[in-house]
Amino acid sequence: MYAVEKLQSALDTLNAKRSQIAGEGWYLQHCWLVQVKPGGNARTDRKYWQVRSRQAMFDGKTLKHLKPDEVEDYKSAIARGRQLKQIDRQIEKLQQRLEQLIAKTNSSSGSSDSSSTPNKTPLQNPILSTESLQELLEGQPQSTLGLTDLAEQERIVKEVLAKSQELRTLLQKSAAVNRRLRLGTVNVRNGHPHLQ
Repeated sequence: MYAVEKLQSALDTLNAKRSQIAGEGWYLQHCWLVQVKPGGNARTDRKYWQVRSRQAMFDGKTLKHLKPDEVEDYKSAIARGRQLKQIDRQIEKLQQRLEQLIAKTNSSSGSSDSSSTPNKTPLQNPILSTESLQELLEGQPQSTLGLTDLAEQERIVKEVLAKSQELRTLLQKSAAVNRRLRLGTVNVRNGHPHLQ
């Protein structure tokens, strides 16, 4: 379970980094800047900047001529877009690894459980429901205005972290059960999966 927590922590860090970069300002993805020499019968050899895209993004066009004072803004936006794209790829890889690890731990725990208790069905695994959510959230403080003692604040933070970890674990288990149920219909009367 330590690997799952480590992956989840890395995922949370990447999501925080992504929201920080997205909060810095607007961004462009799938775009690049080029410097172009004027063609035709232009009277100057002075190059000018264009932002280009493979998709029609600029008023239905794939390129836009930039004024000299717009170039730095577009460079920053394109750099942010590339960072976000890279972070999105990392997040996707981590989510896939996390799902594989959860499925692996659930299948390995399911196989050891099935040898000791042959009548156990996938529906008996803990599934997150609104009742369990309410039970978990019952003990959480509603207001933090009266907290002046540092030890009390630390205790409450630890409780909230423990509850959130418990919720995360239940969500992961629920997602794994959901995936198993989607793979095949479950024959509830006989208590075993029935593949079509």
